[in-house]
Amino acid sequence: MGKGGRSHMKPDEYITQNLPEMVKDLKKLVAVPSVLDESSARPGAPFGENNRKVLDTFLAIAGEMGMETVDYNGYAGEVTLGHGEKMVGILGHLDVVEAGAGWNTEPFQMTQREETVFGRGVSDDKGPVISSLYAMKYIRDNGLLPQDHSIRLIVGTDEEEGLRCIEYYVKHAPRLPDCSFVPDGYFPMVNCEKGLIDFDLSFPVEPMDGAVARVLSLTGGSGRNVVASSASCRLQIPQEHRDVALKLLRAQSGLTVTDTEDGCLVESTGVSAHAMEPEKGKNAISILLHGLYQSGVTCSIQRFFSAYERAIGLDYTGEKLGCAFQDDLSGAMTINVGTLELKEDQIMLKANARYPATFTHQQILDSMAVALKQAGFTYAEALAMDPLYIPKNAPLIQKLMQAYREVTGDMDHDAFSIGGATYARSIPNAVSFGPLFPYETELAHQANECLSLDSLKRMTQIYILALDKLLH
Repeated sequence: MGKGGRSHMKPDEYITQNLPEMVKDLKKLVAVPSVLDESSARPGAPFGENNRKVLDTFLAIAGEMGMETVDYNGYAGEVTLGHGEKMVGILGHLDVVEAGAGWNTEPFQMTQREETVFGRGVSDDKGPVISSLYAMKYIRDNGLLPQDHSIRLIVGTDEEEGLRCIEYYVKHAPRLPDCSFVPDGYFPMVNCEKGLIDFDLSFPVEPMDGAVARVLSLTGGSGRNVVASSASCRLQIPQEHRDVALKLLRAQSGLTVTDTEDGCLVESTGVSAHAMEPEKGKNAISILLHGLYQSGVTCSIQRFFSAYERAIGLDYTGEKLGCAFQDDLSGAMTINVGTLELKEDQIMLKANARYPATFTHQQILDSMAVALKQAGFTYAEALAMDPLYIPKNAPLIQKLMQAYREVTGDMDHDAFSIGGATYARSIPNAVSFGPLFPYETELAHQANECLSLDSLKRMTQIYILALDKLLH
């Protein structure tokens, strides 16, 4: 059946027949490397030419289906089915993170191997967006849309970086959906998201009298939302102190010390992980700074090493800052220092905190920010997002869970909480719902991101049933 055709099929038959079209449309989206590029930003393309292009591509696909589309100046787009006052929403995103290294296929040229497709964005979030669009098409083609209802699929182009797309949409849309799901997380569903604070720290460079070693460079990490996998410090050490200093540094666990002409290069290697789960990684920045502090080799920025050890050290729970909070709903507080940079007069850190859902932003600031300032850091908040929690007995949660269970037969898994942040926080009465199944491995943001066609078919079947339940 071609786009815009009429169907009286069962969902599984419809999906099987439409799968080649779904794959073809997904391939069109993956072919656009829609990574934030502010160097090519302009009016109508606030996040760069490729993010503008991917939005045009998607709206054209929906338009060919006969759906109504609206472009919000390149920030976001919407696809609407029906004109009823009661509106069900779906929120997804078309931007992606950089490809990175380690791919076995071309990341922006979708490749199919047997029953799996590979490419940046196939699971996060272009595949689920295509799945949602075809679920809407099924509802239309089978006459399942009540006259007093409408469905609106909202797609953003800056979810991975700053969420400026959805902020713009919320400010400019004539109205928002009454209830929504976000196909950008996990099945069965995420009904609770921790609070989030992105913050910057600076510490003044105040050379210490009598220091043995002078710090020439200090760097680490790639982003505040990633546990740092590497960090390094270059030290200048006078010849008369060099042997003893090198011996002390080499005695520290986790440090690699390489001789240089005027001193040494001290490096640490960590294990990368998402900032929402720092316990799954090892922070190279903290390993480096802890080792330098413990070594006993006094450095020109020793006050910074002491301050970091006092406030953070190897801890990622907030214990040293007096905010090791936790609750039964969403778990424990986490803090991740993601980047480190030595400038002429300042040492700069970019960090991220995820706090339990039953706590408030002010409670966190009253302990974390105050303790950091007491340690000598200048604290500046870059982004704050309140927690999200919708009880399991809410109608939205119950209907979505019913749809998931009826399709999968999975009665073992239930709604749960995460430390991550999705569009669900951006509009009222919304939750993250799929696409990753409990038995699947998370490969979003990693090399060889993939999506099995079986998962694409199954999520589409779930989304069809979910829409049908939310519409009635």
